[in-house]
Amino acid sequence: MSATPTNKQQSPPGTAHLRIGVDLGGNDVKLGATDLTAQEILLAELVKKPSLTQDGPQRTISQIIDGIQEVLEQLMADWSDVADIAVTVPCPCSHDGLILNVPNLGTPETKHLWEVPFGDLLSAEVSQIAGTEIPVFACNDANAAGQDEDFERFGRSSDPRTTVFITTGTGLGGCVISNGGVFFGLGQAGELGHMKIAIPAVFAERFAADPHPQCGCGAKGCVESRASLSGLIRRLGWALTKNGKQFIQQDLAQRGQRIDAEVFATLNQLSQENVKQAAYNVRTFADDRQDAFCRWLLDDWAIMLGALFASVAPVLHPNLFIIGGGMTEMSESARDWFLTVVRESYAQINQQSCFDSQPGNCEIDWSVSRDQGWRGAILMGMRAAGN
Repeated sequence: MSATPTNKQQSPPGTAHLRIGVDLGGNDVKLGATDLTAQEILLAELVKKPSLTQDGPQRTISQIIDGIQEVLEQLMADWSDVADIAVTVPCPCSHDGLILNVPNLGTPETKHLWEVPFGDLLSAEVSQIAGTEIPVFACNDANAAGQDEDFERFGRSSDPRTTVFITTGTGLGGCVISNGGVFFGLGQAGELGHMKIAIPAVFAERFAADPHPQCGCGAKGCVESRASLSGLIRRLGWALTKNGKQFIQQDLAQRGQRIDAEVFATLNQLSQENVKQAAYNVRTFADDRQDAFCRWLLDDWAIMLGALFASVAPVLHPNLFIIGGGMTEMSESARDWFLTVVRESYAQINQQSCFDSQPGNCEIDWSVSRDQGWRGAILMGMRAAGN
């Protein structure tokens, strides 16, 4: 989609040979470029900037334009070389680029990007600067990351397949890829992080102290409220209380493990200064030190992903469940541990149902694309344009 500025001329045929992709997140903005086929990535390193989404749409758009200019300078190109621009947004987004909800980027009161026609605004600004109309396509970031994952694994093949992709981060994004393309339903299909699923009986005691946590979207019981960085922040707050520590200590003791006093004290102190950084440190300690307390907290995340997949499997019976996002940045040994917990949770829950959970039925694996959502946005834009 694009706006149509007045007194603008289309670029002469054959001159535009770059596709620009922008991955707009709550923490940072990443930009890259490909050739017209999207198969050749043209920058050795992405242009990366701290996100300004909390400052509103105008500053966000200005930052994106500055980033595109930096991409063009690195490629010794100019605006006439740009065929189109595709941008992801970390929230539900309509086909024409209207941001519908921003559970992790503000509230209706702060209005950061809430109900903003982001695609139209960016298109108008870009076309004004370029002196010609450049098409802009906006899409949800999880859909884009899932599209890139499918492309990385299967190329442009349209062989029958169904993939469920989730991306772990501040929230929990998701999408469904059917035969090579994102399945939208009426428009917003695949928002798996906002599914409400009951805590499986086998894990009821573990979550009894906090059975209905509130999600950033305002609802209670979304999977994202447990399986995300925002969920980890809330859960860490409980774990550092006297009751939380005692519960975890007793559970770990049954496994022959204990809470490391130094790690606990470090997290407790840091949480009072910067709770988000404390949550990041949980992942670091779980990985680098294999810390039992931190791994117990991340087990929550893995268990809920297994529960989510077990809920989705009877509906879609996909070939693959793929986990992408921030958790892929852990070491190989930590990823092996985390994936084992996800698979065990999935199997335990399915043992209580009539759905077949035998190995090989629905494979669960890590992303291989490293979540190049910016390229996924380009691919989605190409499909939308019939390319």
